[in-house]
Amino acid sequence: MSSLERLREVVRNLADTFNDPKIRESLYFNFYDDSLNIHGFPPNLPPNKEGFKQFIYLLWKAFPDIRIIFEDIIIEGNKVVCRYYLTGTHKGDFGDLQPTGRQFKVNGMTEFSFHNEKVIERWNLVDMISLREQLITHP
Repeated sequence: MSSLERLREVVRNLADTFNDPKIRESLYFNFYDDSLNIHGFPPNLPPNKEGFKQFIYLLWKAFPDIRIIFEDIIIEGNKVVCRYYLTGTHKGDFGDLQPTGRQFKVNGMTEFSFHNEKVIERWNLVDMISLREQLITHP
């Protein structure tokens, strides 16, 4: 298997693990190196693996059925860029929003940098305006 195909497999496994509530808490963060540097996550969190964990646990609590679906995976060297969408149901506190029970679907993009098949850096963009609108707008 080529190194590009191996990274594609790692990213797909990362998504599958994120999406599986039975294994995600014990396995998801194993995809990330302890030296992880994050960008595009809430500024009140440290830009490291601990801050990333805090944010992901917040997501899992607010949206227990959250799923990430990678629609495009582009690989060059040690970098993998993914266009994705997230879906889920708002069942826990998310920032200043109390649970609404509403479902959402939002688009995002992320760039992973890898070293020895572990993520060492992650850039992330999510359509937070759309997410907020979907959670607070009455049908």
